[in-house]
Amino acid sequence: MLPVFTISCFITAISSLIFGCFVVLENFKAKTNKLWFLTTFSIALWSFSLGMEISSPNYSSALIWNKILNVGAIFIPIFYYHFTILFLEDEKNIREKIILIIGYFFALFFVLSNFFTKFFVKGVPPGAGFNYWIEVGPLYYLFFGLFASYLIWSGFLFIQRRKGASLIQKRQIDYILLALLFGAGGGITNFLPQLFNVYPFGNYFVVLYVIFISYAALKHHLFNGKVIAAELLTFSIWVLLLIKALLSESLQDFLLNGGILLIVIVFGILLIRSAIREVRQREEIEKLAEEIKRAYEVEKKAKEDLESLSTVKNQFLMTIQHHLRTPLTSMRGYADLLLSGTFGKVPKKIEEVIRKFETSTTGLIKMVNDFLDITQFQLGKQVVSLKDGVDLSPILEEIIGDMKLEADKKGINLALEKPEGACIIKADESKLKAALVNIFDNSVKYTKVGSVKMMLKSESNKVRIEIEDTGMGIAKERLAKLFDNTFERTEEAKKTFSSGRGIGLYLSGQIIKAHNGKIWAESEGVGKGSTFIVELPV
Repeated sequence: MLPVFTISCFITAISSLIFGCFVVLENFKAKTNKLWFLTTFSIALWSFSLGMEISSPNYSSALIWNKILNVGAIFIPIFYYHFTILFLEDEKNIREKIILIIGYFFALFFVLSNFFTKFFVKGVPPGAGFNYWIEVGPLYYLFFGLFASYLIWSGFLFIQRRKGASLIQKRQIDYILLALLFGAGGGITNFLPQLFNVYPFGNYFVVLYVIFISYAALKHHLFNGKVIAAELLTFSIWVLLLIKALLSESLQDFLLNGGILLIVIVFGILLIRSAIREVRQREEIEKLAEEIKRAYEVEKKAKEDLESLSTVKNQFLMTIQHHLRTPLTSMRGYADLLLSGTFGKVPKKIEEVIRKFETSTTGLIKMVNDFLDITQFQLGKQVVSLKDGVDLSPILEEIIGDMKLEADKKGINLALEKPEGACIIKADESKLKAALVNIFDNSVKYTKVGSVKMMLKSESNKVRIEIEDTGMGIAKERLAKLFDNTFERTEEAKKTFSSGRGIGLYLSGQIIKAHNGKIWAESEGVGKGSTFIVELPV
């Protein structure tokens, strides 16, 4: 029985140490890999020292190996717990940090007691069927409680985290728990002889923890299993070729096998580097994909917030505009009543003030109506109501008549060219007139000298309205987006007409589009006049 038990100790020690080395060399900077190496090193130290103790030739040698194995055993649960909270990313949790600090404190205390007192180990008399086994002191029972508690708590944390884990994380946790069950469960049976004088049968199963962790690494990417698989395969081939070289029967065979070994070592190193590079690229891609996903979620949330804010803003604007339009209309009505003499004769000076007040109020009403129309267009609401039988000729004549006074003040000539007879289309008369007024008014405002001409041309399936002026012109780069949105007026435009709002052309464009028409502008450049063209279907 003794040789088999000893061999199982050495197998566990060697396999733990090799696997731990592969893990830490795969990514030396990763804390989880470092802690797993420390855990496997502690297991290897404990298991190797146990094998050496029970096969020692004398008592003093057995006692030294027992004290060494106790160091490994003391740190196994603490390192494993530390690995657990790193793997589960709980290292910043205050509770877990306190538990970890307490664990390291007791580990140090037990190590000092192990070497310098008899409260941990009294001796190594025969026991459990071996020539040398541990005779425990009172502190050893406290250590056993700590050992079991930390491993059980680690298992509980893994089980708790498994509930909300992804599929691959669940598979990783499953194999970690199996490794814990066989590794810790088998190791705990080594306490049985001290407590119940029972043979430590579970020691044979400790090596299974390496098998389960290896499987999780290779199949479920624990510790970047692809790299570890490449390392294990390469290392195995190296060992086999080395053995073959050492068993060569002649110098020629040795040189041949040695040469093959060197070539395979070079290719093995290249293979491992390639695997490491591929894994790192994959990790970077996964990290980038995760960042893109988070950015998308942030963008999606921001878009939803902006849409919500835009809706609230538009509703607010419509409400305000409705409430503004009512009192302004009443104010203009009262001004008309005063001017008409309903409340008696108005003195000349007061009449002038009232007329200015009426003009300002009319301008404000127009501004409110424009903003209300813009808001409704942006909300996608139906602003125009198209009706059959609308004659364009009277509309254009009214526009010329309304603008004549302002044009005469500036010394600008207005002209209207149109075909004889009616020009009937389907339109919202008031909205279409407002759109054309905006364009014509713009031409008059920004023309200092010369003329503004309106031309109506009738074609087979459409009508074309051209408004041509000799004004300040438009830069070619501004033509394409002139009707797309409200725009910032140029400094020259502000000097020419200071109170413009930059919304008239945008609103006109929306109204023309709602009539299923087209609108655009042409200009040779700044200072060379402009032509605005409107096409409407018949």
